Amino acid sequence: MLDLIHGVVSQMGPMRPPMYQDSTGLLLALMFIFVAGFAMMLMLFPRLEGVRPSGSIRPEVERFEEEHVVERPEEHVEAVGNHAIDVALRLLEPDERRVVEALVGAGGTMLQKDVSYELGFTRVKTHRVMVKLLRRGVVTAEKYYNTNRIQIADWLKPGQRP
Repeated sequence: MLDLIHGVVSQMGPMRPPMYQDSTGLLLALMFIFVAGFAMMLMLFPRLEGVRPSGSIRPEVERFEEEHVVERPEEHVEAVGNHAIDVALRLLEPDERRVVEALVGAGGTMLQKDVSYELGFTRVKTHRVMVKLLRRGVVTAEKYYNTNRIQIADWLKPGQRP
């Protein structure tokens, strides 16, 4: 009996081939995660040129200007351009205000990556602030190679009132 147990325990026969796991399921799972992540990124970070104004601050600025009209019309043309941007700056959040002030300091137009660099914002924070400004109608954006060209809206530029 001992010989039988010793023969079974110490059997020196061929070993089975190693069992490999089928990688098809793993590959499909990884592809699903990638596609879901990409779709989520597109939903969270929309392209700036696709953002449309929804809650413009322009009516508030114009209402304030009408309440505080300058007496002489020749001064009104000069004062309205500067006055509109001042009123708009008061209505903005601090980060939005910093972006608009940087745009005004640069002549009204900048690249989004330059705004990010100059203000020390991350790319994500810059994008979020730009979306807020676009929705409020304060700035416009157009695609410029791998970044966006950001401009102050025409109604806020000095001397250009519709």
